[in-house]
Amino acid sequence: MIKNKKISLRFNDIKKPIHVELDTSHSPRTVKALLHNLPIEVKIYRWGDELYSAICLFFGPTPISKSPDKILPYSPVNIVGKIISEDDILDEIKDETTVVIEAEQDSQNIHIGKY
Repeated sequence: MIKNKKISLRFNDIKKPIHVELDTSHSPRTVKALLHNLPIEVKIYRWGDELYSAICLFFGPTPISKSPDKILPYSPVNIVGKIISEDDILDEIKDETTVVIEAEQDSQNIHIGKY
């Protein structure tokens, strides 16, 4: 099991990265596939308080949430970890911003294996 491995998301219009701690307890094959394909550079899109592309970041309600305290994705998702950044910068991310998803330095020497 991969524990305490982290990825960073660097947005081209924000100077501070977002850090995500990975967790294989829900979707181990998805986490392995994500790590195997790093770094990834994609445009990220916004839907309410969700940013999505190769990875979805939920930081508040989506347009279909039934209450402001409930995060409700539009479709099924694989949980791969949690946002551990203390900076609250996700509200600043604009639709179609380019993001680079990469392993953090202490996560570079991960043995991936087959999944």
